[in-house]
Amino acid sequence: MAEGKLANPGPLGLGGFALTTFVLNVHNAGLVPAALEAALPLGLFYGGLAQLVAGFMEMKTGNTFGMCAFGSYGAFWIALATLVYFTKLHLIPGAALGPALGVTLIAWTIYTTIMTLVVLKSGHTSVIIVFVLLEILFILLVIAHYSGSVAIKTFAGYEGILTALAAWYAMYEGLAAQFSASE
Repeated sequence: MAEGKLANPGPLGLGGFALTTFVLNVHNAGLVPAALEAALPLGLFYGGLAQLVAGFMEMKTGNTFGMCAFGSYGAFWIALATLVYFTKLHLIPGAALGPALGVTLIAWTIYTTIMTLVVLKSGHTSVIIVFVLLEILFILLVIAHYSGSVAIKTFAGYEGILTALAAWYAMYEGLAAQFSASE
């Protein structure tokens, strides 16, 4: 790597997003209920901190979209994990978790709608697919949360796994592009 040139932070951010999304949605789909216990530390460190780092690196490269996406979704994971941990530690009353999670999901659905509308103009197919699937995931999670439907939550879990797979593919594209550019 040339001196002063930054590595592409996109694959790091996509990897953190994909893996954490995958693990949480394995829980949501009911495949491994205990996966929630793994998703929480991942939400703090890989989905959270690693994406924040990728967001700061995107800022350094001048990529405003990447900065907003990775910085914001990194903060989302940290906030979500903290909300659950604080509830488990009784720092937030257990009864507050449902309403707090509901408004959080609605707010992130709105944010994701904005990001999806922006990315639709990019022409970058794999990133468009990730954001469209993420938009659908947040909508399903809001519906599942407010309806209390286990079936919708389970379906959302499978859709979230699909979202993670799409993000891993986008990560692969970012990594593979490095080798294509050096040939």
